Amino acid sequence: MRIRSQRTLVAPVLVALALAGSGCGHAEEQPVSTPEAPAAESERDEGTDAAPVPEARTHSEQAFLDELDEIGLPTGMSADTTVEVGIGICQNIEDGVDTDTILDHIRPLTSAIATQSADQDTDRVGRAIVEASRTNLCG
Repeated sequence: MRIRSQRTLVAPVLVALALAGSGCGHAEEQPVSTPEAPAAESERDEGTDAAPVPEARTHSEQAFLDELDEIGLPTGMSADTTVEVGIGICQNIEDGVDTDTILDHIRPLTSAIATQSADQDTDRVGRAIVEASRTNLCG
């Protein structure tokens, strides 16, 4: 089971590192878009070049984000990543990983979120994400 807990943390941490390294999370920045493959001619004719519709969140995922919002944590641009990290936290809790280890692994994401708000610090953000995960995402 130890291998599972390490793998569970790897993906969210890599995504968080990518976000933190790219300077993601500053409200004044626009999201980075990646070029998409050209649509087939028939697709263009049907007007499918519109932006993709984001996937709907489950009630528990939205409650998780709402709880973080209520305490002043900006999650707008990193919402999908934050939800995935929350789900990973639940898997790690289930595997018996202690809170301090979880906080160490999610530090890149929590640091990135903390920099978006003057009244937040990395530890407070991390603990809020862990508690919101326990409350809303862990079954």
